[in-house]
Amino acid sequence: MVNPNMTTQDIAIDEKRKSLYNYWHKLPYFKTMDTLNLSQVEESEVSSFIIKCIRDGIEDEFGRTNNLSRRHAFSAKELHTAYTKKWKDQNYSLSNFHFHINNLVEDGYLQEIARILENRHYISYYGRTAKAFIGQYDNILTSSTVLETFEPIKQLIKNMNPEISLDTIDQLIDENIISMQDFYYRLFSWIEDKYPLIYKSKIDIKDFLNIVSHFSFFHKEFAKTSQKIGSLLDLDKVMDYERYPIESEKK
Repeated sequence: MVNPNMTTQDIAIDEKRKSLYNYWHKLPYFKTMDTLNLSQVEESEVSSFIIKCIRDGIEDEFGRTNNLSRRHAFSAKELHTAYTKKWKDQNYSLSNFHFHINNLVEDGYLQEIARILENRHYISYYGRTAKAFIGQYDNILTSSTVLETFEPIKQLIKNMNPEISLDTIDQLIDENIISMQDFYYRLFSWIEDKYPLIYKSKIDIKDFLNIVSHFSFFHKEFAKTSQKIGSLLDLDKVMDYERYPIESEKK
């Protein structure tokens, strides 16, 4: 219910503040980024902190008062304060945080969600452009990238099995990719369906994908084609634990 004592400007500011919470739920689940750039962001202590801090969000009084979920947009000053508080590190100045934020905006990880008038000054609040970022080579649904990855494998299979035609090898690899993509389509649908619980648990979707991606071997078609490829690469004994013992088994 709107407070009758609020001015038009107050109402407008309140709506902007609400966007700091609500924008998150309208974001795409995944955004594919340049793999090298994503790796650099993840290896940067400050940039990775900013990305994670915004993902985790905070519960605050305004959110509780307006029945909103966690806030996922912050000012540069708030991010800087959170960093120095967590790491007890005074070496990074506020201007340094502005530098990292500007780079993340330029590279497409962050966006300005709102500029809000506070004490006669407009403050910019930054949020993410997606719930999760994945590298081009992590995106199994980007078929061109996946095919490029498999090209050397095709040649290796041919070298190890000269009696098998390239067409047969191509068909086997295509079937393997299709079944793997089918697994991920199903997994992504599951993530969308279960997202309220994922959000509540503060699980990073990319980390979650890295864990459950191993479950793809329970996909019957993917397991079958993977077994065929493994056999053509002479990996049967590796897969059956009969050969090439690990170091702990040699002792």
